[in-house]
Amino acid sequence: ESAPQCLSLGAMSGALANEHNAAGPQEDAEAGSRRRSWGLVVTAGVGGTLVALYAVATPFVTPALRKVCLPFVPATSTQIQNVLKMLENRSGSLVDIGSGDGRVVIEAAKRGFRAVGYELNPWLVWYSRYRAWRSGVHHNTKFYISDLWKVSFSQYTNVVVFGVPQMV
Repeated sequence: ESAPQCLSLGAMSGALANEHNAAGPQEDAEAGSRRRSWGLVVTAGVGGTLVALYAVATPFVTPALRKVCLPFVPATSTQIQNVLKMLENRSGSLVDIGSGDGRVVIEAAKRGFRAVGYELNPWLVWYSRYRAWRSGVHHNTKFYISDLWKVSFSQYTNVVVFGVPQMV
């Protein structure tokens, strides 16, 4: 008969430690790598979100930093209808001074006008061009980034000014 084998508690813990250390460093390295990767993803996500917020908010905040504050105030559908009512039985070219997001220009182009908008805010001009393209009137519209005090409007037969009292 064979004698029972006895292992002391110290020998068992030493054997388990050796077994753990054989696989442990690789697993620890993988866990650390996963934590670092997760940290990079979180950092990139937060950073990207902040950059996007800055890009979206800047064009709307910077007009307030000028000497004369000219805020973007979108025209309501009632106001646009009133402008279009005033343009009934008229034709030719139309200019909207301070065109904002291009609502008046786009609606006038839908009614047959060659319509142009002048706006100081480049983000609004790019958005206006996009909206005109989406509406299918981009061939009859033009939007310019320009200061209204530096443009001649003599070539236009219809002039629309929809703005705040500081501008008018």
